[in-house]
Amino acid sequence: MSGKKHVSISVCTSIFVILVSTAAYSFSAAVKSSKDYGFTLNALRRIKIMVDNFGDEQMKKNYSDSEALFLDAAEDYYSQKFFGSASKFDKLKRDLISMLVAMGDLYLKRTKEILDSIAKQSIQIIIEYSKDSGLALYLRQPFDPLRDIKLIDPDKYHLFFDRDKIAGNMQEGYKRYEKAKSIFNDPEIALLKQKEKLPMDSINMIITSYIAVVNLCRDAKGNGIEIYKILNTNELGKSMVKYHIIHSNIKPVFDDRIPEKYKIDADDNLRLIHTVELKKLNQK
Repeated sequence: MSGKKHVSISVCTSIFVILVSTAAYSFSAAVKSSKDYGFTLNALRRIKIMVDNFGDEQMKKNYSDSEALFLDAAEDYYSQKFFGSASKFDKLKRDLISMLVAMGDLYLKRTKEILDSIAKQSIQIIIEYSKDSGLALYLRQPFDPLRDIKLIDPDKYHLFFDRDKIAGNMQEGYKRYEKAKSIFNDPEIALLKQKEKLPMDSINMIITSYIAVVNLCRDAKGNGIEIYKILNTNELGKSMVKYHIIHSNIKPVFDDRIPEKYKIDADDNLRLIHTVELKKLNQK
C-alpha cells in the first residue's frame, strides 16, 4: 500500500514540475515576445527614414518585406502565439541587421565626402583669417580705393570672427566620423554576426550599434553642413527673398547656403523626407 502511495506522490510531483516548467516557459516566451515587439517596432521606425532618403529600389523592397514580416509576427504576438512570433521576430532582426550594414556603409561614405569636400577650404581659412595673419593687418589699415589693392572681399570679413566655429565643426565632424567608423568595424560585432544562434541581448546590441553609427554620421554631416552655412552666410538673405520666406528658421531645401547635392543629408538630419521637401520647393 505504501508503495502505491509513493508512486502516486511521485507521479503527482512529476506532473506538477511539468506544469510549472511549461507555465514558466510560456511566461518567458511572452516576455521575450513583448520585448521583441517593442524593440523591432522602434528599429523599423528609425530605419524607415534612412530608406526613404537613401534607399535604392532593392533596399525599399527589403524594407517593405520586413514590414510585412513584422505585421505577421505582431499578429501572432497579439494572438498570444508567443512561440510563433518569437521565430519571426528573430528572422526580422537578422533582416534589419543586413539593412543597417548597408545603410551604415552608405552613411559613412557620405559623411566622409561632405567633410572632405570642405576640409581644404576650411583649413585655409583657419590659417589666413587670424589676427596674426597678414590679412588681418590690412583689415586694420585705412583703405584708399585709388592706391590700395583690395585683398579682402567685404563679404568675407565675417571669417575673422567665424574661423573658430569652422575649426570646431571640423574637429567635431571628423571625431564623430571616426567614432562611427570604429563602431561599424568593431571586431566583436563582426564575430557575433557570424554565429547562427545569438541571445536576444546580443542581436539587439548589434542593431543598436548600427543605428548609433547612422546617428553619429548624421551629427558629423551636420558639422560639415554647418561649415557650408558659415562660408555662404550671405546666401541666407538671398534664399529668403528667392523663396518668399519671412522668417530665418529656413528648411534645408530652401537654404542655398547648403550645396544642392547635400540638401538631402540636411533633410535627413532633421528626419525629413527629401522627396516630400522637394515637392514643397516646386510649389514655391
